[in-house]
Amino acid sequence: MNDAPSRIEAWIDAAGHATEDLDEMIASVLAAGVPADAVRVVVTEDEPSTREDGVRVVPADVDVLNREWRASDAEFLMLIRRGRVEPEAVDRVTGFLDRFPEVQVAYGDSVTVRGSRALNRPRFSPIRLRSNDYLGPLVVARRTVLEQVGGFRPDARRAQVLDLVLRADEVGLAVALVPAVLAREDLSDVDFASSADAQERVVREHLGRCGVTAEIERVRPFTRRLRYRIEGDPKVSIVIPTRGGSAHVAGSDRVLVAEAIRGIVERSTYRNLEFVVVCDRETPDAVVADLRDLCGDDLRIVLWDAPFNFSAKMNRGAAAATGEYLLLLNDDVEVVTDDWIESMLGLAQQRGVGMVGAMLYFEDSTIQHAGQVYTGGVAGHAAFGLPGGHDDPLGSLVTDHEVSGVTAACALVSRGVFEEVGGFTLALPGNYNDVDLNMKIRQTGRSIVFTPWARLYHFESKSRDPRILPTDIETLQSRWLRRMQVEMYSRML
Repeated sequence: MNDAPSRIEAWIDAAGHATEDLDEMIASVLAAGVPADAVRVVVTEDEPSTREDGVRVVPADVDVLNREWRASDAEFLMLIRRGRVEPEAVDRVTGFLDRFPEVQVAYGDSVTVRGSRALNRPRFSPIRLRSNDYLGPLVVARRTVLEQVGGFRPDARRAQVLDLVLRADEVGLAVALVPAVLAREDLSDVDFASSADAQERVVREHLGRCGVTAEIERVRPFTRRLRYRIEGDPKVSIVIPTRGGSAHVAGSDRVLVAEAIRGIVERSTYRNLEFVVVCDRETPDAVVADLRDLCGDDLRIVLWDAPFNFSAKMNRGAAAATGEYLLLLNDDVEVVTDDWIESMLGLAQQRGVGMVGAMLYFEDSTIQHAGQVYTGGVAGHAAFGLPGGHDDPLGSLVTDHEVSGVTAACALVSRGVFEEVGGFTLALPGNYNDVDLNMKIRQTGRSIVFTPWARLYHFESKSRDPRILPTDIETLQSRWLRRMQVEMYSRML
């Protein structure tokens, strides 16, 4: 027997919805098993009243709303912003919250109205939530959450759900994804623009409560870029392994490491840099001389006189570096965005962030890397091979967001975190060493973040043998197989 109706109230925000759409939303909630007397329709103008279907209409006055939930004896509040609730949604979400009593707030997946496309949301991503409200049509909170955060706030009208979840996270309440379809929605009908100002205001107030300073730029409605202010002027050591090789790129031959560093020196706006170049024995003297000319006193040459081992080379470079942060970088890259280091460093300084990766493009401007994807014990790249400028309906490629991992072809990590986890494992000399590093960092409770605002070309495999050996996969899976079964961050790419 379904006992959900006695435990849950459904609150429907009528803002931005035509009467016909609102009627369909209400009908879907009733069909999902919520009794009419447990449904609230929140409107801007009307006084409290009852519809013909028995559903109560409540004004969007924050004092009234706070009186409503305080007077309720429901265990859960289902906050519905758009779309049609699936018939099984109530059972699915209450069952999930019963199974995981530590979870205080839950949201879920959805599909488009005709069911032609799934909108698979990521697991809870606090950094991403600042940049875009990806939570979807409905969010379910235990009523006690409102008690713990002090109820709804008047300044958050039109962004109350975002505000509630941000405040819940601030006080350490667990927010989680229900990996099941809870609603159907038509994104083309969503009035994003009318809530954009409210969302920006809510995010700005959230940052203030967290002691974080950032400029907020609107990318599009519901999607923002946060330019985090860098605390202090920390030295960033760019650690690059190389053998000084050349390759044919963009119609001409180039010495890869020299051109990579030249681009950084000429284009990067962050200046407190140190270049730690780990050179193989066969690196031509002329290349080293060119690097000295480019970097001057900011160059540290570290000699490598042993068989190829990416992990060992990077560890040696990190040991020789003097910076507070290590920027792990391949020699076959070219900077696209001048403020790439600021974008990564601002994120790396945020609470709970362990390492930050960048958007990388192939020579033909297709996407090579937008974060790593782990599934079935194997690692791949999100958005691999998609055209530049591509995005998904959730805005994943214009949003800073947590990911399973990032490639060490371009990754920023604090020296302290790198040393804490032991750097790169020597058991993976050529491949998957970055996957292992990501997993070790995540095991400490820190997150890995991808930013689309740090953009570089990566001339993949121009400077190394790209083959993956069976022993590489065996070694990786012997360490992390159980933790790499299901991808929960990049579920749309």
